[in-house]
Amino acid sequence: MSKAQLYKKIHEVMKEVEYLQKDDKVEFGQTKYKAISEEKVTSAVRASLIKHGLIIIPAEQEHSREGTLSTVNVKYKIIDTETGEFETAVSSGTGADTQDKGVGKAMTYSYKYLLLRTFAIPTGEDPDKISNAELEQKSKSVLKAKWEQLAGNLDEFDKWFKNMINKGNTEQQMNEFLTQKLIEKGVVIDE
Repeated sequence: MSKAQLYKKIHEVMKEVEYLQKDDKVEFGQTKYKAISEEKVTSAVRASLIKHGLIIIPAEQEHSREGTLSTVNVKYKIIDTETGEFETAVSSGTGADTQDKGVGKAMTYSYKYLLLRTFAIPTGEDPDKISNAELEQKSKSVLKAKWEQLAGNLDEFDKWFKNMINKGNTEQQMNEFLTQKLIEKGVVIDE
């Protein structure tokens, strides 16, 4: 059986949800950036999915936890409700939490990016317009700002950063780790 109708419906969603503007500002210390909420992404895409008779369900999931950081790898099925045809899409997410909410946070992150990437929804700032060196510097600046907020100075930052890289941590994982430590310290963070 052909999946042409399914792909046509996915295409219709892509045409309807052309752009989503970031709706959140994250500011603490010297760190300032814009983000897009899962609620905004899900709400916009959900209306179009319903209109075109598509549903998305998680079909398989693996998760792991290292310290306070949970990671999920999820296979989703995008299903045409009229024909039963489906396509599988994969997405990953991470979530930092000291108790039992890390996997839920990671699933939310995974689902948000599944929707953004599957339906090719731009949200603003284009990382391709920024060199890798600039992106790395910006990312490291965010980490330094969070470290400084936690420690009161940048002593030991370079040693910690190198150690985390040697352990195979990404800058995103380090960012989530420091964010969690700030939350534990009572600093309100909304990313």
